[in-house]
Amino acid sequence: MKKILIILLIVFCLVGCTSKNEGSNQEEIRDINYKIVTPSGAPSLSLIDFVDDERISIDVVDGGDVLQAEFTTANADIIIAPINLGAKLSSVTGNYKLAAVLTWGNLHLVSTLDNIDDLNKVAAFGQAAVPGKVLNYLSDELPFEFEWFENVNEASASLLAGKNNAAVLAEPILTMTKAKSENEIHELIDIQELYKEKTGFDSYPQAALFVNVNIAESEDLKYFLNQIDMANDIYNKDNDALAKRIDEIDLSVLGFGNPDLIKKAYSKMALDYKEAGNVKEEIKTFLELFDISLDEKIIN
Repeated sequence: MKKILIILLIVFCLVGCTSKNEGSNQEEIRDINYKIVTPSGAPSLSLIDFVDDERISIDVVDGGDVLQAEFTTANADIIIAPINLGAKLSSVTGNYKLAAVLTWGNLHLVSTLDNIDDLNKVAAFGQAAVPGKVLNYLSDELPFEFEWFENVNEASASLLAGKNNAAVLAEPILTMTKAKSENEIHELIDIQELYKEKTGFDSYPQAALFVNVNIAESEDLKYFLNQIDMANDIYNKDNDALAKRIDEIDLSVLGFGNPDLIKKAYSKMALDYKEAGNVKEEIKTFLELFDISLDEKIIN
């Protein structure tokens, strides 16, 4: 009997050691240390689960010039950028690979009026960027005169001040505008629906995640990207989980000053992680609006 007990004890010890070693190996794989550069706005929210992770350095920047410099110097491990900018620079420099699309179409034509025939000049933003390219592409279905503003906040302010009775806005500013407006804000046109009617694709890619070629094939990176994907899926479906996470962190690290606004708008912000290889046709079609041909060698 004593021999049996000794044998069982040895077996349990061996199992315990094996489990411990397996766990250690997993932790070693997951020992990620990345410098990430991201523009302010919706794309940065993809990193919400890593705000308080000491292994991850997050640098929120404004302006295409800053992002362009990052693609050239290749100091960052990961860059989140408008897909047109990132695809072009990745092809030219060879420093980064396109790993995934993070955000999709998020434009809505709204008005303080409920009749589309009564609209005057429509406030819009980003004439030379994604919004302008998309609106121009859909010009036959959008026969309006646009007044262009530098950013979405200025377009919202013009609508709220009554200078324009309609505007093309994106989340989370659309949710904020509705909360601030003394008048009811009506959504008259979902721009993404028009895009779908013309192209057959549900939406168009906006911000994408680019990875430094030096880490593109690493197991660490695969784990990290999977974590982003899973978190995004959870927070789109579970408002309570999202609210809990937002309350745990300093959201200003990602450039947001109103946590309650993000809680309300997150699920409307078209955050949807898709591996680039699985949405190549959507990417190709969209890049054509910028006269850019997709260099498939940059897809990770």
